[in-house]
Amino acid sequence: MVFLRAANVGGTNVFRPAELVTALKRLDVVNIGAAGTFVVRSSASAAAVRRAFLAEMPFVPVMAVRPGRDVIALVRSRPFKGVALSKDLRGWVAVMTGPQKQKPVLPLSTPPGASWYLRFDEIRGSCALGLVRRHPDRPINVGKSLETALGVPVTVRWWETIEKIAKILAS
Repeated sequence: MVFLRAANVGGTNVFRPAELVTALKRLDVVNIGAAGTFVVRSSASAAAVRRAFLAEMPFVPVMAVRPGRDVIALVRSRPFKGVALSKDLRGWVAVMTGPQKQKPVLPLSTPPGASWYLRFDEIRGSCALGLVRRHPDRPINVGKSLETALGVPVTVRWWETIEKIAKILAS
């Protein structure tokens, strides 16, 4: 799995995923369709995958390269079991791009209390998990809040993207 941080978002760090997949054909790369999310189906090492992506990108991306088995295990664990996820209440997974430098006391809510719109519930390996409620006035920047709490850059994906990845990996 390759998770790029802040790629093709807001007109910065722009690249063409289809061209990248073609250039990395030897690694059997699948573009998930979420900005900067790829499944690598070859047995190449994480270091080789990282080098290959860096060689083909038009900018130096911040990225997390993780084994697909971690995503499958996360989905099988059903971290949002019992939560009625919807367009107004979404589950998120933030993949850390390096070791976390801070250990926040969890759960952590913004704002604190019952009227939270961002909740950070747990850390599982290199992933942080939680929920976000739709804010009535503005979009919520999940990544920025998590990077402050963890002290490391993260790349955030919605839970439905993580489930999609697991399905591709299982096929």
